[in-house]
Amino acid sequence: MKTLSVSLLVISSLFLTSCGSTENTTQTDSAQSNSSISAQPERKVDIYGKITSIEWNEITLLQVDTSKDPTFTMTPEAKKKYMQAMDEAARMALKEQINSATLWEIKIIIPVGIPMIKKTAQWTDAPTVDASLADLKNGQYISIWTSQDIKENKGVEFVKIAFMQ
Repeated sequence: MKTLSVSLLVISSLFLTSCGSTENTTQTDSAQSNSSISAQPERKVDIYGKITSIEWNEITLLQVDTSKDPTFTMTPEAKKKYMQAMDEAARMALKEQINSATLWEIKIIIPVGIPMIKKTAQWTDAPTVDASLADLKNGQYISIWTSQDIKENKGVEFVKIAFMQ
């Protein structure tokens, strides 16, 4: 009888322990999925432009001359301060200046599965969420970082999609 009681106690303990660990694993998994937004590269963007056409994962862009944008090389904090110091008319004029500074049309193949994010609103410090090729639309502005390791054929490494209403 003692052996049966001890066995039941051991089995009960194992069952309770496994239930507790499942709950903790579930909490850990949900915390990880909430923080799984892809990290944007720290270096300067390689290509910035407006999408003019999309065919599967090949996009055609009107590349923008980033030298016309005084905020392009600023940190996000400095850009935020700069933009907040401007009135709405000045911000719109700057945006128009930047948007009209196209250089040439280029075609880029965006590999399936590379990290992509998109802005959820127009303001500078708006949150970003993970994105995919399905989120790309004609008329959107995107920033593209290319791989620094590939010399002859630069591959796309990361894409950030600007907010579009």
